[in-house]
Amino acid sequence: MILKFDNLKDLLIFNIKYYRYQNNLSQEKLAELCSLSSRYITDIERGLHCPTIPKLEIIAKALNIKPYILFQNPPRSQEIINKMQSTRQYNQRRKKR
Repeated sequence: MILKFDNLKDLLIFNIKYYRYQNNLSQEKLAELCSLSSRYITDIERGLHCPTIPKLEIIAKALNIKPYILFQNPPRSQEIINKMQSTRQYNQRRKKR
């Protein structure tokens, strides 16, 4: 499934969430793996913070991907997207758009 994004920031936010779900990581666990606060990860995923390149490299490493993957828009797993859409946070974010 190919998705469309209005801008690079939305693609980045989606990819961080997507690969987090793909790795079965909570925001808290991702934050722990990155040595970042869980609030910071939450704020990134909500679009309130845009991480620096060094932090993106740390996040990508924790997600087991190369950093440039966070800026690509490949076909997605419908199963993972469905899982993302079933969560409260994702649904609240989507309704605000």
